[in-house]
Amino acid sequence: MRPVFFKSVLSEEEVNDCFESLLTAPLEDQEKIEVACLIQYFAIMKHYGYFAFPVDFIKNRQGEGPDFTICNERGPYGIEMTKVTTADYQVWLKKRLNYRSIHNVQDYLDYRPEQRVSDLAALRVQKKNYKIRNYFAAVPDMRYCDLVLEENGDCGLNSDVLMELMQHKIAKVRFQQFRRISMISGSILYYAINTSSAKILHAPEFHTPVAPSLYFTR
Repeated sequence: MRPVFFKSVLSEEEVNDCFESLLTAPLEDQEKIEVACLIQYFAIMKHYGYFAFPVDFIKNRQGEGPDFTICNERGPYGIEMTKVTTADYQVWLKKRLNYRSIHNVQDYLDYRPEQRVSDLAALRVQKKNYKIRNYFAAVPDMRYCDLVLEENGDCGLNSDVLMELMQHKIAKVRFQQFRRISMISGSILYYAINTSSAKILHAPEFHTPVAPSLYFTR
């Protein structure tokens, strides 16, 4: 199989060039969205010390494995990206910025944005579980596969409530197949939702606008 993109990164000094190459590669629109999500995901991971070099970044072709194969010193693993919400849902969500804060998850109502996002996240996980065998068949050397959900933009979501709801609902999904399930929402990474290492990680802040690839600068 010939990947869409392959780049070896031996050190932190080389990572900007890697992601600049990814951003300027001849990709389809959907692939560009996946690449942008990958960059943000690893930018936050690197900031909190969950990412180390050397590493190979591989963008797989549609139907030839997960969206990305990442190879580090322990071997290859997969990362599959998928959107949680649609554009129409984003319009609905942004109209509800004035909801009152929720202090008790047990009192949460179905129309709340966090409830809707967590429901959709669990549904996406369930659907992706049925496809993971295809990823391992396409990349048999892969040790495991992670799933990264994408929810567009900060929309006034209560991050603590959303994390608790997603943990509760994703835990109910039968036949858990992914090693680690995370979700990016705006500048927040809900990391390892389905594990005991679950954390809410915020993207590093910058005082001046920077390109996504520069998230890795100190």
